[in-house]
Amino acid sequence: MSDAASPVVKRRACVPCTAAKAKCTPHTLTLCQRCARLGKECTYLDLPQTRRKYRTGLSRVELLEKKIDQLNSQLAGFSRPTEQISPGISNALTNDSNPPTNNPHSSLSSQLGAEDISAMLDAANEPSHGRDPPTKSALEGQPSIVDRGLLSEAEADYFLKIYQLELVPKFPFVLLAQGETVSRLMNQQPFLFLSIVSATMRSGHPLRTTVAEEIMKHVTVRVVVQSERNLELLQGLLVCSAWYSYPGEKHHPRLLLLVQFCVSILYDLGLHKKPDLNSDERQALLGTYWISVGLYGTLGRPITMKHDARMNQCLERIKSTEHLSDRWIAPFIHLQSFLATIDEVYGSMQASGGKALVQLTRSSLQRQFEIVKAGVEQDLGSCPPPTANAIRIEIKYVELRLEELSLHDQFWTAESDCAARISMLMAVIQRGKELIHAIISLPASDISRMTIPACAHICAAVGFMPSAVLILINIITSTSDSDVESQVKAVVDLADYPNLLTQLTNAMETQFEGVSAENKETDVVGSLCDKMRLLSRCYPYQIRAVARNAQPQSGRDNTAMITVDATDVPMEPQIWPSIYSDLEEIFPTDDTQWDSLLSNFTGFN
Repeated sequence: MSDAASPVVKRRACVPCTAAKAKCTPHTLTLCQRCARLGKECTYLDLPQTRRKYRTGLSRVELLEKKIDQLNSQLAGFSRPTEQISPGISNALTNDSNPPTNNPHSSLSSQLGAEDISAMLDAANEPSHGRDPPTKSALEGQPSIVDRGLLSEAEADYFLKIYQLELVPKFPFVLLAQGETVSRLMNQQPFLFLSIVSATMRSGHPLRTTVAEEIMKHVTVRVVVQSERNLELLQGLLVCSAWYSYPGEKHHPRLLLLVQFCVSILYDLGLHKKPDLNSDERQALLGTYWISVGLYGTLGRPITMKHDARMNQCLERIKSTEHLSDRWIAPFIHLQSFLATIDEVYGSMQASGGKALVQLTRSSLQRQFEIVKAGVEQDLGSCPPPTANAIRIEIKYVELRLEELSLHDQFWTAESDCAARISMLMAVIQRGKELIHAIISLPASDISRMTIPACAHICAAVGFMPSAVLILINIITSTSDSDVESQVKAVVDLADYPNLLTQLTNAMETQFEGVSAENKETDVVGSLCDKMRLLSRCYPYQIRAVARNAQPQSGRDNTAMITVDATDVPMEPQIWPSIYSDLEEIFPTDDTQWDSLLSNFTGFN
């Protein structure tokens, strides 16, 4: 290595210093201080050729800028027609002047034309991949149940009229056009037609199973297999979900599936962000919110839709709509939104907060509800009686939910018998009675066509009331020194639970006249009625068991299982009103059985 070719400032460390990982300090042009001191041969390597070029040529920033300019030129060429593509790119695509290579991608690129490149660029702009979903129904042209002679056109027309007169006031989110005919609806919106027929059809109708199978055929083929997405499917699913009754299944998997499809189709159609919704789309958006939030909250599922600015825009628009029924929507949405707030607040509470947290939460929610309630009651004057009745039931349900925290023992471990809890438990009984009385007083036609959310509200009242009664009996018998009998009897008389439950069951069972016990059990409401009768039967025995265990007597077996004739063992204390006169019959029950039965109502599953 010559001195001229290896200036000191451009050298690396010498070979001996590099091997020893030692500092290399130049001593002369060809010798470092360490090698001079140790008497070693000091040898330097030339700098790599590429590095010399880099250091003597363009800087790294300049090279990057040049590369960016080249890429921008290529992109500009791809966006122009073929004749405007730059010569360099054109040669690269045709590859006429270049010798063949073994690169398969090079040969493939040489065969691409302008149309192919344009198609590729269009595909790259799409947010997803694959073919577009079909725009036509996979079941289009198939004969309807009327065409097949299963249902007469006159009966189908009757169902449409019943839907408009009796069902729309309770669920004003899916409307039919003025003067809608069976023929047009069957041909243009067959799934919505089937959904309306199913919603209005009585429980004992011979075609009930057939219609349910037809509905699931549309759901399976069109929604699942073909991935169809349109407003007709969303509207039909909303109607199916609102009046779902068959088949009744434990934990309601099919009902939840239909509601989930509603939410999925809503978002696939982009109704949650579309700037200008028409009237049907606004109703569908608000209806999906109402049904999904209501059922998800009741069944303890995560709530996916929120009351946001989009909801407020829709509510503002429907104030000036030409459809009178649109003005009935706002009360439903405002109450449902407040119920979602209750679910969110209750779900975030920590048991360590105790009584103070419950009272603070209860007071805050009560103040918010008074504002919501005042606005809702202003709208009731413009609502028809069926709508007003449905909204009042919603209000009663909210009032019941405001007292729910009194039923959760984890908040009262240190103060289970405090006055605040006792007051709330008494309010649970009173609010539950008011809700059940509101159902019983409805016209028979309204009771037979209640929505699924209304059935869920009934379940809450039916489950909350006995829970509150039993907690109060435990508190009374464990803390009172005197007059226990009269206090317990006062609570039992206030609830009047078996009598109230019998009246409710009788009112709801009128729609099952002539229906076999087996078919009744496959219906959501029919199964609910059977369980309510069983609950009213078990209730007196459970109260007796709780009272006995709370005040054990000498020599008495304090088991909760009632397996002996009540006439053989005197009852202490005597707290049974005359409606419990059938306690002399043997009716075994224990805490596990009771809790299992009660869970059918407190969780609507």
